[in-house]
Amino acid sequence: MSTEAFAPIEEAEIFCRFCQKTLPASLDRSIAGNGRVVDKDATFEYSCSKCGKSFCFSGNDLKSQGAEKEEPREYIPKNHYVIGEIINHKKFKETGLIVGKDPGAPTKILVKFEKSGLKKLVEGI
Repeated sequence: MSTEAFAPIEEAEIFCRFCQKTLPASLDRSIAGNGRVVDKDATFEYSCSKCGKSFCFSGNDLKSQGAEKEEPREYIPKNHYVIGEIINHKKFKETGLIVGKDPGAPTKILVKFEKSGLKKLVEGI
């Protein structure tokens, strides 16, 4: 269990399962797992800017506030990715923004590509 304080991004482009679109979303609140420290193990609730419905993510799946702008990371299925991260996909020959996650085995990331559109890619295999 992590004990270091964590602050996720306040605003993010996230796939809304209700609207079935990628839309801006705002951080509503955080729910600390141990009741005291908001760390990467906490749950963070975001709301869709269009429909207002909310959805939750683990801090382990979110980019942190103040994270430095980085070069797109090469997509490799065995790696773990976070919402808000930009990846480069060799096969599609383009970069995309991670806008959501589908839990399961294996976990899938939802990536918004400029030309290819929204794609589900596996991670952590």
